[in-house]
Amino acid sequence: MEETQVLHELHKLSQIESEETLNQMLCTLWSTRKTGLPLSDKSHFQSLLHLPSPSHLDPVLACLRSLVRKCAHQNLARDDLLRLFPRDLPIQLQTNLVSALQRNRDRWKEDVSHVIPQLKGTINFAPSLLWPRQEQDFDAVAVPAVVPDVGPSGVNSCFQCDAVGASDNLENLPCLKSMTWTMENRGSSPADRVAIISLKLHDYSKSPSGETEIKFQLTRDTLEAMLRSMTYIREQLNAVETSSGPANKKQKQ
Repeated sequence: MEETQVLHELHKLSQIESEETLNQMLCTLWSTRKTGLPLSDKSHFQSLLHLPSPSHLDPVLACLRSLVRKCAHQNLARDDLLRLFPRDLPIQLQTNLVSALQRNRDRWKEDVSHVIPQLKGTINFAPSLLWPRQEQDFDAVAVPAVVPDVGPSGVNSCFQCDAVGASDNLENLPCLKSMTWTMENRGSSPADRVAIISLKLHDYSKSPSGETEIKFQLTRDTLEAMLRSMTYIREQLNAVETSSGPANKKQKQ
């Protein structure tokens, strides 16, 4: 989806007549840029915009986050901001948006200037931390998890994690051996930075053991969706561990 189509999501803000309310939305999006928007705030914004479901809200939030990032990383004057808006966007909404963006721009730029970029990282996984191999007993619980979000292009960046059922052959699945990442600029603006992730997978089912490398890129928006998925996975793993605790103790007695 093109950026011009994404920006048409701004029409949904027509329900907001107060500049102060818009300002509060932008400030909340900025303060939660690293953690993701809490469900309570999402519900509040959905109600504020009279939207029928969270799926109608996500593109609006992605659009606003894109505008906020542009203001934080680029020197955009009033006319530059106006050129980003759809031509048929109500004049009063344009005025309120520009005013709210310019009102916070200096603080956002200052926050960005204090961030020390980390350009490269590596994570190596010890064999004991890998997924179970053939000699290990594992009671898998099939729990599908879907966490939708919207990337900067406006397309749903949906990370679907289907847990492996007990009937599946786990020993044939590759194990994560290491992960490395670098930061790259895909454009002239700091907002165009992406993370290039490289995963090395070890396949113990092959003889000799095989190794596969997978590379992909992450933007800020897709990373937020991925982190929410990983948080859900961690909760499910913790839940399985907690529920199996008493049973394990019984067996040892």
